[in-house]
Amino acid sequence: MHLSSSLLFTSALLAGGINASPATNAYRRQNADLRTILDDTTPILSNTTSVHFPGSGDFFSATERWDVYRPPSYQAAITPTTEADIVSLVKMAKQHNIPFLATGGRHGYGTSLGRLQDGLAIDLSHFKDVKIDKRRETVTIGPGVVFADVFPVVSDAGFQVQTGTCSCVGMIGATIGAGIGRLDGVHGLVIDALESVRMVTANGDIVEASKTKNPELFWGIRGAGANFGIITQATYKMHKSMGDIISFDLIYEPEKNVTLFNTIANMYLPPGLTVETIMSYNQTTEKPTIIVSSTYAGGSEAEARRWMQPLLRLNPWYKDIKAIPWKKMSTETTLGLDKEACANSQVYDIYGVNLRRHDANTWVKTFNKLAKLWNEQPAARPSAVVLETWPNQAVVAVPDSQTAYPWRDATTYVLIQMRWDAPGNPVETVADAVGREIRDDLAKTSGYNGLTVYVNYAHGDETLEQMYGRNKLPRLARLKKQYDPSSVFKFHNPLPTSYP
Repeated sequence: MHLSSSLLFTSALLAGGINASPATNAYRRQNADLRTILDDTTPILSNTTSVHFPGSGDFFSATERWDVYRPPSYQAAITPTTEADIVSLVKMAKQHNIPFLATGGRHGYGTSLGRLQDGLAIDLSHFKDVKIDKRRETVTIGPGVVFADVFPVVSDAGFQVQTGTCSCVGMIGATIGAGIGRLDGVHGLVIDALESVRMVTANGDIVEASKTKNPELFWGIRGAGANFGIITQATYKMHKSMGDIISFDLIYEPEKNVTLFNTIANMYLPPGLTVETIMSYNQTTEKPTIIVSSTYAGGSEAEARRWMQPLLRLNPWYKDIKAIPWKKMSTETTLGLDKEACANSQVYDIYGVNLRRHDANTWVKTFNKLAKLWNEQPAARPSAVVLETWPNQAVVAVPDSQTAYPWRDATTYVLIQMRWDAPGNPVETVADAVGREIRDDLAKTSGYNGLTVYVNYAHGDETLEQMYGRNKLPRLARLKKQYDPSSVFKFHNPLPTSYP
């Protein structure tokens, strides 16, 4: 086991229990010598496992996040290299009452994660294996794998698999919330490709879950998986390649917002066609703008153009239409902004909302509120609202009862991204209020009975029912009580052990 620190570590992790501050609802450790705890644990960890303390470059590498808005904080980070190490670390943390987060892509941004302060980071970045079984048409990955790792391996084997839109997101982390993306209409959610997992539970047991092994746990993992343990391996069913993806990147003048939003709201999407609408501020033209990033899977460019005619007829001022390999679907769509979007250590104050009804008037209202914010608060001009309108034919073909995920009938997932340059900017108060107001507006006309949100897009202030669905919660609570009765895994939109 390797220890690294450029500073003398004098801070303490507590052995005396968790202190939850009423003011911040944060969990902190107090009055325990972390080095002593780690020394006691060293004999049972592999020699390649690394331990890092604040002040070292390795600590930063093991804890750096995509989003620095209300983040968790750590007094130590451990990078295990074997599944047995993960088992030992979970047992150690539970024995000494050390709050921890196990992280893969470190792309999670819900504010509930920030309730962990001065805790322990279990960095799973070592587990980067991507293994193809062509005979079974499956791909098996570790918890450190991000979508960028999956695309080339799966594609080169002649297959495709459901993914999210950004290349830098951890695949397992995205999966256990449901996993939404541009192949939803053709193949379903990412959880619909999931065949099995290996998981370390709160007691340090290794369990396998699939439709035939621990099927009830497998049901819960597919929609609320962050609540039950650390997944060390996941296997997915692949699909034969459909060939190239047809990509449309279109930019419209702000004056066309009413016509554009009405067109999108009333547009039929066949299974292979997605429409991502981005309301943003163009720093070059210094005015609001609307970007549409569409993809078409499973057909020719001519066929794609026919489906896209309602949008093409509106004469965008910028247009880029091209065929791209599926493995470049993240990096070569959306104006090639994936690298910029994946940059770490940015401020993202995000609110999410599901839509199953498209109300163009509300979208116009949203755009106008953003334009007002950008005009009055230049520091908030990086803010944007993203509407991911994914066809859901294959999603709704899976019976609702088969997985814990409750929102299969959603047709658009909205990301309200309030942004500014760095933590502490006074624009936060205004921008955050606008973000909440936009969420409330969209929820009122969403077609649901109030706010609902895809759990991976949750801000952290939503109710359990708004994230997990009232009908799913009794069953989920029973699973939580069975696999994590003491709520070891409590920082990612946690479930209760009883409901109601």
